[in-house]
Amino acid sequence: MSELHGVETIELTSGTVAVTTIQTAIIGLVGTAPAVNSGSAATATSGTPILDNVVTFTAETGAAGNNYSVAAVGGTPADNSAAIATSATWADSVLSITLGCDADGTITATPADVVSVVSNIANCPVVATGSGEGVVSAFDVQLTGGADEPFPLYTPVAVVGTTQITALGSDGTLAEALEEINYQRNALTVVVRVEESATETTQRAAILKGITALSKSKSVTSYHPRILIAPGFSEDDAVGKALETQAGKLRAVAYVDCASMATLQEVVLRRQSYGARTELLRARPQVSNDAGELVYRPCSAFAAGLRARIDYENGWWWSKSNQEIYNILGVEQIDEFILGEENCDANLLNMQNISTIIRRDGFRHWGNRLCATDTQWRFESVRRTADVIEDSIQQTMMEYVDRPLDKENADDIIETINSYMRSLVSLGAIFGGTAWLDEELNTVETMAAGVLYINYDFGPKSPTERISLRVRVNNNYALEELAA
Repeated sequence: MSELHGVETIELTSGTVAVTTIQTAIIGLVGTAPAVNSGSAATATSGTPILDNVVTFTAETGAAGNNYSVAAVGGTPADNSAAIATSATWADSVLSITLGCDADGTITATPADVVSVVSNIANCPVVATGSGEGVVSAFDVQLTGGADEPFPLYTPVAVVGTTQITALGSDGTLAEALEEINYQRNALTVVVRVEESATETTQRAAILKGITALSKSKSVTSYHPRILIAPGFSEDDAVGKALETQAGKLRAVAYVDCASMATLQEVVLRRQSYGARTELLRARPQVSNDAGELVYRPCSAFAAGLRARIDYENGWWWSKSNQEIYNILGVEQIDEFILGEENCDANLLNMQNISTIIRRDGFRHWGNRLCATDTQWRFESVRRTADVIEDSIQQTMMEYVDRPLDKENADDIIETINSYMRSLVSLGAIFGGTAWLDEELNTVETMAAGVLYINYDFGPKSPTERISLRVRVNNNYALEELAA
């Protein structure tokens, strides 16, 4: 029975929603940095050296320790009572200390007394140190200066720009790789630091563990890496395959480096071990290091930075091939490049799904292909187009999950997808795309089970990898001139 005499307004939740395209230019980087900034503990000090009563309090945590405080008060004995011993308690981020005193209320506590009682508190995150013989006075201090370790081991950390690079130190692989990425563009990079080891097997194990940690990136940083690299380590096939496996889980691509001075035959043979989400990079760019020395570096960080730059400047549906790589001086091995010649090194590598670097108006990335044998998925730009569309639509569908399974909900889903396809066509990202109900799979039984099947397709744009110019000699032009 109605309990309202009047007019009410009810907001309906049906209708289409806008599909937000996922971020594509996010790099996942795994490496070492043994000289990393380890963070700092929050501290506070009471007393003075003149009175020999200095006590220092140090938090066991980093930034969280800045919320801790220490308050010490003198004991208050009851009338005609005995002296009071020093005591301490920990509660609500406050370390409370009652300073020992004699029967007259005169404080007698020494730094050693304070240190002793604090050390006996179970689960107290503050440590006290001090060995003076003076008497401690009442005080109230706040711990300050605490900072968390900026790059904890095996933990994804989002890095933008150059300000965070200094915290990594100059040793290891991470700082160099971030600089090489930033040569192309200041790209958002999810960094996973691993331990540096002197032995090959333990180092490999650490890198593999770090690659696995990339799957936690979305939960830890809110960013989802789409370009995965491990410069200095992906020459190892165990690392390369781990990057490829993780790329499959994350709908990403993996850039895998070839070993220094690897021959054409070696890289072609290696390529057969990889599949549809891996791009194999043969060339090693030459750069100048901080000491001014000319060194050759793995290509993957440069390629990742280039991919991010092209995403920003042109779009994720563009190939990075035939685009200039900034700030490199040369390459370790020169792959012969003759435009239009099938048997030159660069073309032979490309036809085997391996990318290289050519020198033509600067140094350019040369190669469109992943290691896939399926011609539908061999172009990186096509693979990434599919990933972008599938992930963007899938995430938007959360809006429709658990609504009533009826025509209205189905129509809203279909129109949401079709609207997104139209926007991508207008953007120039695809040729077209359409969504529709699957008439065969949608049955009374599936609807009763709460399952709705919707199909969609799209037409990706392949890169113009080959232009065939057909030419012939036409002597009729000479007759036309004479006739004129």
